Amino acid sequence: MLRKRFFHIPIFHTHREDFEKKVSWLELFYDLVYVAAFIQLGDSFSKDVSTLNFLKSAGIFLSMWLSWTGFTYYANRFTVDDVLHRTLVILKMFCVGAMAISIPKLLQGDPFGYGLSYASSLFIIALLYFRSFFQQKIAQDYSLYWGGAFSLSALFWLSSLIYENYTWGWFAGCLVIFIAPCTRKGRSFNELYPFDFDHLFERYGLLTIIVLGESFVKVLSYFSTSAAGMTEIFQASFALMLTCSIWWIYFDDIANSTLKNKNSVTSMIIWLFAHLPLQFAIVLMGVGVKKVAAFPAENAIDIKYSLLLGGSIGVMLLCAAVIDSVTERKNSELNESTRINSRVFAGILILLIAFIAPSMTNLWFIGGCLFVCLFQVVFDIFFSPYEFKESESLLTSFEFSQKKVHDEQDKAEKSMGLEIIRKGLPNNLKKDLYFYFMDASWWHLFFALFFIYILSNIFFAVLFTLIPESIANTNGSFFDAFFFSVQTMSTIGYGTLSPNGDLANLIVTLEAAFGLVCVAVITGLIFAKISKPSGKILFSHHMIYSKMNGKDALSFRVSNARGNDIVQANMTLTVLLNEITEEGEHFRRMKELKLLRENSPFFRLTWTVTHIVDESSPLYGIDLKSSRIIMMIANFVGHDGTYSNTIYAQQNYLPRDIELGKYFVDIIHHLPDGRMIIDYAKFQNLKEHP
Repeated sequence: MLRKRFFHIPIFHTHREDFEKKVSWLELFYDLVYVAAFIQLGDSFSKDVSTLNFLKSAGIFLSMWLSWTGFTYYANRFTVDDVLHRTLVILKMFCVGAMAISIPKLLQGDPFGYGLSYASSLFIIALLYFRSFFQQKIAQDYSLYWGGAFSLSALFWLSSLIYENYTWGWFAGCLVIFIAPCTRKGRSFNELYPFDFDHLFERYGLLTIIVLGESFVKVLSYFSTSAAGMTEIFQASFALMLTCSIWWIYFDDIANSTLKNKNSVTSMIIWLFAHLPLQFAIVLMGVGVKKVAAFPAENAIDIKYSLLLGGSIGVMLLCAAVIDSVTERKNSELNESTRINSRVFAGILILLIAFIAPSMTNLWFIGGCLFVCLFQVVFDIFFSPYEFKESESLLTSFEFSQKKVHDEQDKAEKSMGLEIIRKGLPNNLKKDLYFYFMDASWWHLFFALFFIYILSNIFFAVLFTLIPESIANTNGSFFDAFFFSVQTMSTIGYGTLSPNGDLANLIVTLEAAFGLVCVAVITGLIFAKISKPSGKILFSHHMIYSKMNGKDALSFRVSNARGNDIVQANMTLTVLLNEITEEGEHFRRMKELKLLRENSPFFRLTWTVTHIVDESSPLYGIDLKSSRIIMMIANFVGHDGTYSNTIYAQQNYLPRDIELGKYFVDIIHHLPDGRMIIDYAKFQNLKEHP
């Protein structure tokens, strides 16, 4: 909102935990103008997909990205919204519009319009910094440094227009902006005046999502003006799903991550400049998606289009790995190296697929790229971190119990009391893949193994395809190479296909060794998961508080549902209590409750576990329905004779699970032949005092 005054002093802003800097409407409008320029650049490149035009387009994008970043960092540092500021930003947007209009002429060899408009945009950024230098006394050295850097860069751009060979001047102008944050003085400013990282992450995320939308626009605009059948629509859907996968990978990972060390200038520089090739790759992906979607599905795609799409996706994944190396996902329990390695493998694999795309149809090429991207999506779904908003208020244990004791609608309360969100855990202590698969469900494991198996064979099939005539009795088809890889990895070897040449035999050797290792690991993992002991111990849903031999007693019932031999069974019962010290501090205390019988040498039937509430009990004099009691925790440990291993089970009881004056219904009866029968249908039933 524009202030009443037409002119006011810019406010210098640094990172503050108690303040969230919002992206302004002017910044969003500013981003849209740049995205329009990126679309113009992509359209100009699509008319001539060649190496030379790629290098020219990369240079143009570099310059535009530096111009966008220059203002973005100014907006991160200074908060100002008056007539002068808006006028300067709108003038800069006009310069960007002039740059977009001049792109076709620039690609044809006429640099004047683009160079003049670009230099003007840099001078406007310099004016913004100089204005802050004169008006804001705080961080004047910072404003002067960056105002001078953008002025020098603009002068290089203007002076280059005088000479016939303008590329060196433009290169020097861009180099100034690149070097400025890396110098000793530039690095010291970053340490002295910390960035507002949340605002920066949001700004780069907004630009990324708008550029990603360009891919949808290009595909939809093409098919809206052409006759598309079911095959073309199916192919276009694959292409659009590629865009959705990239969105998922970026915004489920990078956008929700934070720098590992916010005080590290190197990490910030890596994070910043890794976004340059990533966002340029997104622009090229928009062109590639349209080209591939428009190409006949049954034909082999041109190598230049496969490199355009596959190369852009591969570069994005590799850039994501670089960004992941200096960031960490909030509340993630998976080791960061696993995430990075996954990105690197997927990026390299898609780059290799792009090189061998002429050996397959266009539809299968899109499907292969999509499969690799979906692998990344599935990876993020499986290993997604806990959802925990930093803005949510934190409750002490006492406050939590006071709140929850009246919240009868929360069915997960028993598990929530002991579920831990591990925040700030060191990376080397986080979960690895083996631990995850041991703890995960069977369908998670088999789903992951399926993706790993297919991707591994795709990888080796690509290597075979890259080597001409590496497989005998085949025409060089990718699918022949894929099925040959399956035979090699599984040591089937039907005899029809065989390696041809030293390089092919070397790949076969590597794949055979890889297959043996994978079989050993997977076999061990599945065996360990199958053989992991699990006890079928049934607990009563309620505890009862009643009289036993004239004494107050707290009891619950437990049974061995399998009915097999469990020896040396041990039971413990612990109460979690809220306690307040004389100084008013709240503590959560764990106190063990003594049981009438804590162990059983032989546990095959049922067991009524009882605690006598007398003067020695921690529960003596406490209202069992009060908020002082958080929960009761019953732990069972025993040696299973069938597994020949230790099993355990746990049950949590809340105060509302305690029934007063009730007794358990007898469920053990005798048959006429002397055998006993346990009626589990009545296991949870209670009765009044007899």
